[in-house]
Amino acid sequence: MKRLRWIILAVLVAVVAGALAAAMLHKPAQLPALKAGDEAPTDSDGRPRLHGLKYTHVENGVRKWSLKANRARYEENTSQVFLDQVAIEFYREKAGPIYLRGDEGVYNQKTQTVTLKGHVDGRTSEGDRLSTTVITYREKDKVAETDAEVTFEGSQYKVVGQGMRVLVDKNIVILKRNVRSTFRPRGSGPPPGATVD
Repeated sequence: MKRLRWIILAVLVAVVAGALAAAMLHKPAQLPALKAGDEAPTDSDGRPRLHGLKYTHVENGVRKWSLKANRARYEENTSQVFLDQVAIEFYREKAGPIYLRGDEGVYNQKTQTVTLKGHVDGRTSEGDRLSTTVITYREKDKVAETDAEVTFEGSQYKVVGQGMRVLVDKNIVILKRNVRSTFRPRGSGPPPGATVD
């Protein structure tokens, strides 16, 4: 029993001595810290910016949409994030994703809305395309909406209208007014069911 105590004591002394020697020989790594008076990197407007941003919105363990931007600037007093070169991807349950891009955008954390501006371009995984100058997506009711002119184009059609409302969950697009459309049928001759005089 006495011998066992001496062995345990020797092991403890060896562990403590080893730890002290390691601490004296190898200084612990330190993370870089900002010195007093240092500031976060800023752009020409003097406000801090992030270079590269990615955010994914998840509900009940399911991805709903993700947002990427080349640059972002956060305003704490308004809870808004101002974005440059924005790309949003909406994930649909029964179809492929919808992609939406804009020159710039604003993400409001309080209201859970994203507004894209500039040259706004969208496309579906089926190959349909959308173009407009501004569009806002509201997570609360899962609606994308604009009052600007919108153009939809697919392989066999082109539809232009003033204003649009998209019910994202239901995959429904509503053009508000001044709708003009062009359809390009496949094949030759009259469409099925039409008669030739």
